[in-house]
Amino acid sequence: MFGPGRPRSTRIARKRAPTLLFFLAGFAFAAEPAKKITYEDDVLPIFRDNCLKCHNPDKLKGDLDLTSFSGAIKGGGSGVTLNARDPDGSLLFRVIQHAEEPEMPPKAKLSDKEIGVIRQWIEGGLLQGAGSKALAANKPTVDLALKSGAIGRPDGPPPMPGPLSLEPFARPTRGTPLGAIASSPWAPVVALAGAHQIVLYHTGDLEFLGVLPFPEGTLCDLKFSRNGQLLLAGGGRGGHSGLVTVWDLATTERVITVGDQYDSVLAADLSADQQWIALGGPDRVLKIYRTKDGALEHRLKKHTEWVTAVEFSPDSKYLATGDRNGGLVLWEAATGQEMFTLPGHKGAITAVTWRGDSALVASASEDGTVKLWQAADGSPLRSLNAHPGGALAARFHHDGRLVTCGRDNKVQLWDTTGKNLATLPFTGELPNRVTFSDDGRKVIGSDWRGQVFVWDAKSGQALGELAANPPTLAERPHQGAQRVASLQADVAKNTAARAAAEADATVAQTLLDQAGKNLVKAKAQVAAAAAEDTPRRKAEVAAGQKALKDAAAQAKLAAQKALDAKNRSEATIAQLTAANASLAKWKAVLEKAKSNGTARKVSLADPARPNAQGTAK
Repeated sequence: MFGPGRPRSTRIARKRAPTLLFFLAGFAFAAEPAKKITYEDDVLPIFRDNCLKCHNPDKLKGDLDLTSFSGAIKGGGSGVTLNARDPDGSLLFRVIQHAEEPEMPPKAKLSDKEIGVIRQWIEGGLLQGAGSKALAANKPTVDLALKSGAIGRPDGPPPMPGPLSLEPFARPTRGTPLGAIASSPWAPVVALAGAHQIVLYHTGDLEFLGVLPFPEGTLCDLKFSRNGQLLLAGGGRGGHSGLVTVWDLATTERVITVGDQYDSVLAADLSADQQWIALGGPDRVLKIYRTKDGALEHRLKKHTEWVTAVEFSPDSKYLATGDRNGGLVLWEAATGQEMFTLPGHKGAITAVTWRGDSALVASASEDGTVKLWQAADGSPLRSLNAHPGGALAARFHHDGRLVTCGRDNKVQLWDTTGKNLATLPFTGELPNRVTFSDDGRKVIGSDWRGQVFVWDAKSGQALGELAANPPTLAERPHQGAQRVASLQADVAKNTAARAAAEADATVAQTLLDQAGKNLVKAKAQVAAAAAEDTPRRKAEVAAGQKALKDAAAQAKLAAQKALDAKNRSEATIAQLTAANASLAKWKAVLEKAKSNGTARKVSLADPARPNAQGTAK
């Protein structure tokens, strides 16, 4: 016994109690989550003490208002100054560190503690309040910049899209004009600016590949990178917001988003070396961002109206931009230095497009002309009166051909000498967008009702249509079944026509054979009665020869009709076979989606598909 009425174990327990309580308290303290640094509780007081004299709604130094969370996130005249989770990539953080000009505050640096709070706020995702959701980082997830040797066609197979959603992101009840159509430069892929989504098709067999969602609003521009590995989209909500985002096609993931506009982005492009993204819109300001960190590099106020066209040259040296007043400017891409103003258009610029050698840029305008300019000195080369009433789109192919469309309801092909190579049969309602397929063998164009047409560029033959508003997975088997039923009826009809034509050809051949025999007989009679050289005998021989010629012509025509009927029948059978295969595929996809309980996200880049040259890989 260690004390009267007190066991040893109790004495030991009491002696250890303070230590145990301290340990438990320490554990509770360690387990408590770290305090969230927010704008309202932690950052605004620092701004109020040090920054708001110069950065408030009444005194917007640098166009920067720090009195509200939205103002801080918006940024100032230099663009967005805060990059979520990236303090060192945030201009605002660099200037308060006095690591970059203009230093802020200008006369006295913030304390290390205050700088640390702002760093933690940015690293934590720029929280507004304790209950707010962290903002996503807008720094690119990969380094996009390319070495010069990687700018053109990439080595190996052309880049095809990776896993895509086969379920449309949106399903409008009626079609609307497409804001853009873009073709991959090296792969058989075309992208359509659908409703809140980019719709992709294989240009070899015109099969649907899937969609990329664009929930931010209306798509106004689409561009593939010059190596075909990235897809850029610009758009937004008019009078509300706008941005540019870029996807990696292989992963179908977004790799960078820039802009944060207060109006929709109408035109945008990615430089061939992938170092710059340029955009423009209703604010009349041309902005150039670095892809390295998503920061605004140049803010150029030259245009006097909405910026409606933006495109870098294939060598990344130049940038051509156009506006709604007919203004056309050529810039040096890296420096943002104005090189030339290109005068002459009397209407809004609707498109700019570069020839593959970067020596020539074409501009289309509502004044009806398409003008060609020499980049070296900004001089006009020629002006094409392409589309009286208004030229609405223009696009160069690698081989130097140019395709245009306009308000005269024509889709036309040109060479750079101004020669009209072809006028394609357009049956829609006013063509508004047009481009070539990657191999130049097809032309894809859309009209103001949202219909998308595909033509053979050489023959002008209509090859089919694409749906900018694709059906849902559930609708596809039903539509496929309807298509199969229609083709089965066509097969029966064409097979009957083929049989009738072949019968006619057989009759015609019999007539031809009989006419030949009659001619031989007539010639024999002439030979037997050579002395009887009379006009009547000559007339009989001539009549025999004419009968032979007529029979030959009838036989030839019947044979051609039989051949045409045979070709139609075989083509319909081939279409039916393809439609049955497509129907089976979509039924399988739908069943798999149902079993997964979600819309399928798959890659349809089948190795057996045609590649950019139309042959199996």
